[in-house]
Formats: sequence, structure tokens, C-alpha cells
Amino acid sequence: MYKVKRTIYLKDRHIDVWLGLVSKTKNGKNGKYTVYLLTDNPDNPFNHAEPILSGITSKETAIRRGIEFVKNLLQNISDRTVTSEDKKSEF
Repeated sequence: MYKVKRTIYLKDRHIDVWLGLVSKTKNGKNGKYTVYLLTDNPDNPFNHAEPILSGITSKETAIRRGIEFVKNLLQNISDRTVTSEDKKSEF
């Protein structure tokens, strides 16, 4: 597995994210990449790799789409957290 560390910037925060890439080839031809989101530093024995995207033909595209996916995921989590805090303050 090829591992990449990237920083995601959301509003006033920055979050370090680890992505893993696995290429599956058939008959020695260029394969398709599967992108994994790593739950922690790859050296941590309790780290888990969760597949998030698959079928991407370029390594650069796989990394870029993985970053976009994680950024969207974190943005949605942030938005839901703010919404749930607003609802709690109403009661």
C-alpha cells in the first residue's frame, strides 16, 4: 500500500489525513486504484484502512479525489455538529 499524508483545511482548522492507495493490475497492464482512508498514523498497530473510492486509473487523480472526499466528509460532520448544537440551545 502506498501511503500519503495530506493536510485538509476547513475554515479555521487544519487536519492531517492519511490516505492509502492500492493498485490492482491484470496481466501487467495499468490497473485501477482503490483509495483508503487510514484511521491513524500508518505506524500505529491499531490503524485501520477503510476503502472510500475505487476504480480510479491515475495515482494523482486518486489522491486528489481522496482529498476531495475526505474534505467533503469533514465539512458535513462540522455542519451537522453546528446544527445539533443550535437545536440543543433552543431547548
